[in-house]
Amino acid sequence: MSLRESILAALLATLSGLCSGHVYRSRKEQLPAIPAIVIRPESADDPGEMLGVADATLTVAIEIYAQGDIPDQASDPVLEAVLSALKDDPTLGLGTDVQIKPGRHIDWAIENYDDSGVTLHINISYRTY
Repeated sequence: MSLRESILAALLATLSGLCSGHVYRSRKEQLPAIPAIVIRPESADDPGEMLGVADATLTVAIEIYAQGDIPDQASDPVLEAVLSALKDDPTLGLGTDVQIKPGRHIDWAIENYDDSGVTLHINISYRTY
């Protein structure tokens, strides 16, 4: 398994206790229940190797789907739980060569005035030897 896949698996494990276990990795099928979380890679930046070491950045989208009376607030409790879980261990249990970078970007999408989707974009730096 590549380090990128190990990082994604560690994210899945870190968030698996949220949303009654409705946490998925790159899911294509319809979600069986919401709230739910889908984790998918967005991009990777690798500036190249120097002295046998490469420092890369993986951008990951953590999509949160929820339903509520106020759509733009429906995902807030899950979003806060995700942020808290990521803050608790920014290495994702993978050691000091993996680190969630400070900062984040969040997008909201409201489909039909009941369902909402929030996408949290995070950057994770990692070192390969």
